[in-house]
Amino acid sequence: MTEIPGAREPSATEPLDELDVAILADLNEFHGLVDPPPSDLAERVRFAIALENFNVDDLGVVVSRLQDDEMVGSGARGTERSRTVTFDSDSLTIMVTIADAEPADGDGVRLDGWLAPAGALRVELRVTRDRSDPRGESYAVTADQTGRFVFDGISRGLAQLIVHPTPESGVDLATRVVTPSVLL
Repeated sequence: MTEIPGAREPSATEPLDELDVAILADLNEFHGLVDPPPSDLAERVRFAIALENFNVDDLGVVVSRLQDDEMVGSGARGTERSRTVTFDSDSLTIMVTIADAEPADGDGVRLDGWLAPAGALRVELRVTRDRSDPRGESYAVTADQTGRFVFDGISRGLAQLIVHPTPESGVDLATRVVTPSVLL
């Protein structure tokens, strides 16, 4: 290697120059090709942030944890698939099975859910498909005394469940429980 008179080794503490910027731009382009972010990443972030009717600082909200997410086939010859997702918090466990809605040629899904401990709690489902409206659509049902609830014919998209304390439900739930967002 030939030394250039008057040249010195660059220091890591020096400000970025044009060559540094070009190298970083090439690395960014390469990373985008080999490991791009999900196409709906911005939508997922906006939806997760838009906890409709909630103040993030409100102590009356508990965010549950995703416990399990499992895809299940219906057999060797069946084409229908279902997915079971379990969420867990200190006060409540929520399990939902997501399957194609009837008729099978539709684009919607059916959610069958169960709460533990069981009780007649109000369950809200928020779904968004449109990037221009991160709050999306909202549906609500009341679980039966066994903790079972159903949402049928729901549009595919990013979804989140919110379980509300309900007087006389038989469940001592002091705060709302909010699940992380999942893709239906």
